[in-house]
Amino acid sequence: MYCDSLINICPNIAVAYQLKAIPFIKYGDYATAFPLEDKAVELKPEYYTAYRGFLKCIFTKDYHGAITDFEKAQQLTPNNYEMDHTYFFYEGLCNLELQNYSRAEENFKRDIFLQTGGNTDKENTAHFNSLLYMGILYFEMKEDKKAKEYLQKSLNIYKQLPEANYYLALVYKRENNSVLKNKYLQIAKESILNHFGLNEDNIYYANYPHHITLYEINRELKKQDL
Repeated sequence: MYCDSLINICPNIAVAYQLKAIPFIKYGDYATAFPLEDKAVELKPEYYTAYRGFLKCIFTKDYHGAITDFEKAQQLTPNNYEMDHTYFFYEGLCNLELQNYSRAEENFKRDIFLQTGGNTDKENTAHFNSLLYMGILYFEMKEDKKAKEYLQKSLNIYKQLPEANYYLALVYKRENNSVLKNKYLQIAKESILNHFGLNEDNIYYANYPHHITLYEINRELKKQDL
């Protein structure tokens, strides 16, 4: 009601449109939410372009649209953050899902560079999900050595992260190392059962790329019993 009243009285207040859209986003009513988000972007593009890109990346899986928004946001407010991550992090997620692997690699490298100031000795201080997705990217590229390196860096920060344990297990599966594969699958399973996860605020409303559940873990564990 407050947002409706504010819009009626002051129709050029961008934040009112953005706030009015939030419940619709959470309920999954994107057809209602996005015209409101578009109006907020129209009124204050420097504030809301990146936020709309985040919504497209995480909620609606409009990866091409998200990339366009983050490229525009980079022009408006260079090297900034949205929801605790750099613009390049989200571009990397989009390109990973689109299988644009070389672009995703460059995006994640720039993401980590911004977090660490380019100091490779401090790479372990980057966000554990930045390191996780770099590891997943290299897993998909079949660069197992690099995949293990980044997944382990992620686990050095957050040892119970289910996705990092799961994808590390898949790397060892590809290397026919059943002992380490089983070890990390079990850690992934125990972590989920103990309510550990990606630790992203919006995980309650939308699945992040490569987000795993007990189903995927149990499926892999059952394969070893066949």
